[in-house]
Amino acid sequence: MNRKEALSHMIPPGKVRDKKPAGGVVQIHLTRACDNACFGCTQGSNLNGKCSFISLENFELACKSLKNYFGTVGVFGGNPALHPRFPEICEILASNIPFERRGVWCNNPRGHGRTMRETFNPSCSNLNVHLSREAYDEFKRDWPESRPFGLHDDSRHSPPYVAMQDVVHDESERWDMISNCDINQYWSAMICEIHGELRGFFCEIAGAQSILHQYDDGYPDLGVSVSDDWWKAGMEDFSRQVDYHCHACGVPLRGHGALACGSNEIEQTSETHLGIYNPKKKDRLVELVTCRDQLGDTVEKSTDYMGNARR
Repeated sequence: MNRKEALSHMIPPGKVRDKKPAGGVVQIHLTRACDNACFGCTQGSNLNGKCSFISLENFELACKSLKNYFGTVGVFGGNPALHPRFPEICEILASNIPFERRGVWCNNPRGHGRTMRETFNPSCSNLNVHLSREAYDEFKRDWPESRPFGLHDDSRHSPPYVAMQDVVHDESERWDMISNCDINQYWSAMICEIHGELRGFFCEIAGAQSILHQYDDGYPDLGVSVSDDWWKAGMEDFSRQVDYHCHACGVPLRGHGALACGSNEIEQTSETHLGIYNPKKKDRLVELVTCRDQLGDTVEKSTDYMGNARR
């Protein structure tokens, strides 16, 4: 497959995804700060480095740009509840987005359960407590309608920072995998801050790469300006992101990966991301992947975290 063919199979933020309950999700990234350090975190919350928090002004602009969006508007991290002005974040969201389209992706409410109950639609939210009884009980106590999961079952994360370009040298093969990426086909676009400025990405992993690498010398800022209805642009308008970020991504490889909360697991990365892949847990081992065989047996769908852990 070539670039043009791959782009024709990909889903831009403004196209309805039939397999999503609300037809799609755009995440607003608050921070990559997190109280966990899950192996293979897509947002790099397992890594050292500067963790910033979106400004209230930029968060409001992000919400306003999604007023006409048909799908779920997610509040995203890291753990978004760690934002120092989380109650104000919720007020701004509620002022701009209808309740039925408001979701939160969170592992631990950190004292904000009642605010979450008032703000977010539980059917649009993703609350993986990653084996924490304390977090599960707080969700159920302060937000009885919430649907936390992951209390008894761990998640399995394919390594997102093993760049395809480092292990798959046939470009046409990479384009074939990119055209069928689980994140693009099933998950989320994202708005985030890069150098303090709002940027829109067709894919949450492309945004995460930019957040993690934004202080690298010469790293390109390929996010689109977040204006009204930016999400309506077609894939060709996001093609520079595809050209750069997709080949630097590991999601389409569907590597076996690691249990998110495992104790004897190893992080995997490749040369493209080695400079930022410094775990915040000092004793955690990192394997440099130079060939595809190191990824082990593939999973059927990299986004099926719970199912992959049970197989």
